[in-house]
Amino acid sequence: MKLRTALWGVAVGSLTLLPCDFAHASDGPGAFSLAPTTSEIYGGEPTGTCEWPTTLALGGCTGTLVHPKMMIYAAHCGTGWNVVGLGESGNSPARSIQTEYCRTYPGGGPGSGTDWAYCILAEEVTDVPIIPPLMGCETSVLQPGKEVAIVGFGNTDDNTFNIKYEVYTTINQITGQDEAYIGGGGLDSCQGDSGGPVYVKLNEADDSWRVFGITSYGGACGGGGYYSMMHTGMEWFEQDSGLDITPCHDADGTWNPGPNCLGFELEPEVGHGSWADGCSGGPTSGLSTICGDPFDVGPDGTPPVVNIVHPTDGETFMTMNGNNVPMTIEATAVDDGAVQYVELMIDGEVIANSADYSAPYQWPVQFPPGGYCIGARAVDFTETEGFAAEVCIGIDQDAPEPEPEPEPEPETTSGGSDSGSDGDPSAGPDDDDDDDDNGGDDDDDDVQASGTDSGSGTGGGLEGCGCRSDGEAPASPALALLGLGLLGLSRRRRR
Repeated sequence: MKLRTALWGVAVGSLTLLPCDFAHASDGPGAFSLAPTTSEIYGGEPTGTCEWPTTLALGGCTGTLVHPKMMIYAAHCGTGWNVVGLGESGNSPARSIQTEYCRTYPGGGPGSGTDWAYCILAEEVTDVPIIPPLMGCETSVLQPGKEVAIVGFGNTDDNTFNIKYEVYTTINQITGQDEAYIGGGGLDSCQGDSGGPVYVKLNEADDSWRVFGITSYGGACGGGGYYSMMHTGMEWFEQDSGLDITPCHDADGTWNPGPNCLGFELEPEVGHGSWADGCSGGPTSGLSTICGDPFDVGPDGTPPVVNIVHPTDGETFMTMNGNNVPMTIEATAVDDGAVQYVELMIDGEVIANSADYSAPYQWPVQFPPGGYCIGARAVDFTETEGFAAEVCIGIDQDAPEPEPEPEPEPETTSGGSDSGSDGDPSAGPDDDDDDDDNGGDDDDDDVQASGTDSGSGTGGGLEGCGCRSDGEAPASPALALLGLGLLGLSRRRRR
């Protein structure tokens, strides 16, 4: 039996790959081969940019991002993984992510169906769309002949290593050890793919994808292999880590959809966006109903209540030699059902790719000198939106005054005569709208004057409050954001 991992040091260019830690591998059956074979994923091809973005390079094994803070992989790969990589090449990953700690299932290893391990990441990956583990009634798709996609960074029959490859093949059977036996006929995983994912598409009722397999072991590469399965270890994964990685189910497979039981990838194999935006932008599913009723989104029509809690209105900040001021903007949001996401607003404009799908709602930003008014837009699952009152801050200057809320238009009395209509009934309502000299316009003048301080220089017809000081015309929102460093704003599909 050959483990699907790097069992020897392999030189790839200037990079030397060290053997995996096999402290937990000895529990598996059979003898391990420690010498390279002439056989060199098999029958597959390299992935394009952002295809299967949740597949992680470990530099000798492969893993799967199943939660913004968690990677799942194989126990026989050991625990010595301090850094993992996102991207298409393990040699030059698009992103390198530190781990906080890694754990293996006690006694787990190849041949037992429990080749389970996970790492907790030091920082959340909040912008990459997560493909959730297959759970509950969804596991009924695991039938002989079902097409699946194996993805990994291991040896290939193209003589590459540490490059992300994919191969499409089929399930042969689910064994009595709760392992999936998959592939063969030249379509297979190989050394270095250990711990990596096997993805499966659901069915006509829900065309989104799930991940279920953990590459474990096999014979000669190309002849098929055996895969532990995530759903059989879910109670250990969730209890040991303290994380909920099943947005639609309980750990035992019971259907229990939460507010994140939606928005699953329909085309992860295609590749959308770029690594700069977390490979986002592809089509996603709606509220999942595959195993039961969808998540209850709450009553329609009541907007979420959202507030900016940091910074506070009127605060001023000083730069050092005119440099930008780093700051984390934080908001709270509640709804009578559930909040779907919250977006950051600066000077009345929603910031692109700033949607945060779970509390705490935070955005790290760098502000250059100027004045800014910060807001937020919250959207619930009925697509009803609510807006936060603006909080205005100054960088190297006083904070600008927020625009006053417009006063409501005075109500007109139906059927009465209009003082500016000259008694002509046919001129009544239309004259109120069009005649700038009528009595209604005098009321508008009073409202405008009451909202203007003769010494403020910020009232009247000024629009927006970005980057302006007393007596200056406001800059447009686009100019206000010129030079504004938005760091890591993409926080989509947090779970």
